[in-house]
Amino acid sequence: MRKFAVIILILLASTGACRKDSAFIPETEFSDQVGGADATLRNFTSEAFRKGVLLWRLAAAEGYIVQLKDETYLFDMHIEYFETNRKSKDFGKATLVTAKRGVLEQGSKFMKISGNVFVEAPHGRKLRTEELFWDEAKNMLYSNVPVTVEDGAGNILTGKRGITTDRALSRTVFRGGVGSGSTKLD
Repeated sequence: MRKFAVIILILLASTGACRKDSAFIPETEFSDQVGGADATLRNFTSEAFRKGVLLWRLAAAEGYIVQLKDETYLFDMHIEYFETNRKSKDFGKATLVTAKRGVLEQGSKFMKISGNVFVEAPHGRKLRTEELFWDEAKNMLYSNVPVTVEDGAGNILTGKRGITTDRALSRTVFRGGVGSGSTKLD
């Protein structure tokens, strides 16, 4: 009986030791901004293909997957989104997006991008803002804050209350008036 009691105590002690959280917790720069994450990704890249054609390529310094919300949080991100319409003059060309933060809603393919957002589309078109919404289903970009756009010819316009545009920045509607400037967006 005494031998049985010793075995039970050892099992209970080992079970308690196994349940103890690891003493090593890696420090992540943005972890305090994302609660309930199921997975943490560091310095990663990802690609997506459809029918053998590259749709997009993503790189980020840090990412968090929150399954409960079906969202992915990205930090210090860089996205290349390729035109897949074979009839488009931009077929195979990439629209580049860089920003400090992005939140991708997996189910709807909608992304909120914020913090020093820079978009560079084919034909030298560029956009700079602090907040941008990307609706992949509609192939549209939206903003409700000031946006500066440079067309391929070097003309620079500012939408004082935001814009609605396509991913190639070729069909842009400015909201709240338009201002002009002369500083390049590089």
